[in-house]
Amino acid sequence: MKAASFIAAVLLVSCARVSAPEASPLMRTVPSRAVEVMHFPHLEQALELLFDSTSVFRSIDYGRLDDAEMVLSYDYSAGLIPLLAIDAGRSAADTSSAARKVLEQAAGLKLYALHTGDLLPKRAAILLSPSQAAVDEAFRHIESKVSILDASGFADALSLAGGSAGAVILKNENAGRWLPRNIPPGRFSRRDLTRFLTGAAEWTVLGFDSYSREGIKVKCLGNGNRKYLCEMFAALPEADCKVGSVLPAGASFVLGMPLKDAGEYLSAWQDCLDRRAELSKYRGRLAGLKKAAGKSPEVWFKEISPKEVALVQWDAYELLLLRPAKKARNSGIGENPRAGFIPALLGDAFRLADDSRSAAQGGWIAFGSEEALGAWLAAEKPESAAELPRKAKFYFANDGISLCADTKYIVLNVN
Repeated sequence: MKAASFIAAVLLVSCARVSAPEASPLMRTVPSRAVEVMHFPHLEQALELLFDSTSVFRSIDYGRLDDAEMVLSYDYSAGLIPLLAIDAGRSAADTSSAARKVLEQAAGLKLYALHTGDLLPKRAAILLSPSQAAVDEAFRHIESKVSILDASGFADALSLAGGSAGAVILKNENAGRWLPRNIPPGRFSRRDLTRFLTGAAEWTVLGFDSYSREGIKVKCLGNGNRKYLCEMFAALPEADCKVGSVLPAGASFVLGMPLKDAGEYLSAWQDCLDRRAELSKYRGRLAGLKKAAGKSPEVWFKEISPKEVALVQWDAYELLLLRPAKKARNSGIGENPRAGFIPALLGDAFRLADDSRSAAQGGWIAFGSEEALGAWLAAEKPESAAELPRKAKFYFANDGISLCADTKYIVLNVN
């Protein structure tokens, strides 16, 4: 499924709230325990966006229903069984010829199908799935008038789905279910991503303004208790992004945060950890580093007052880059007396296998291995090394994927 490639890329989030529109009647076909819901106004274009040409759903000739509204959902199950609901028109009593043709084709393609008749208010729908159990489960929910609209927080998440061409709504608690199993090896493992997304938001919404994977608006919803990252970032200001000036040519991965006020960010992050009951473990880690290094990581962080922190990968190298409030003087490679400070303060997303050495160039301090620092100091550093914003709350760029958050929204692009 092509949708999985950009769903897996959603690494950082921000929160927003708007008034809830009236939900589509098709949402009444989605069982309350669904972990992923995709709503698009045009069936044919949506299926081309979400599935490759080998999909059984794309093998059907939908006739005039090509332009019908659709909802694709995935149930809470290990196999993520899809359930496709298609608007079959206003008439429940008389099934149209187009609907009958779809139902006839389904059997030959080993799909289970159901026409809802008059079970739904105002509209009828066709349900299709490779699983009889999924269709039966949907039927039971429709009969009992229980649906995803009754799931905690879903109505609020739906209110964020402002994309004119459709939306994908994900339940973060079940990220371990909807994240692809075959995520390519990279900086973060599937386990890392699952843990991150679970703590990032309660629901994540991808809003589409066109049937493409460029310029997707990402909005996320917490539940008001401020333990989610989306709520933390929502309250923080954006700041200047300047890492482009020191990125080596060929940089393939950049993850960073501009910091308007380093102390404010640290306080917000610690409050978030406290609400997750993880602050004691965090403070214990900092205490161990203070004992080993002879200086408190928190004191060091506030003294240096970083304005931007970024993790960078290129070729076989990786580095942490830090832009202090006071421009750093150029210096060669030396010992890093603050090894482990940044990941302990900001989280394991900024952890390196080796940050035992440091150097400075262009006003920035770099941490990493001897080899990585040597390669960075010698590398060309064109301003166009990565497509990054001028201002942001955070940014992420990888081969073919970029993500940037400012004060209004997050924009995700997938090539």
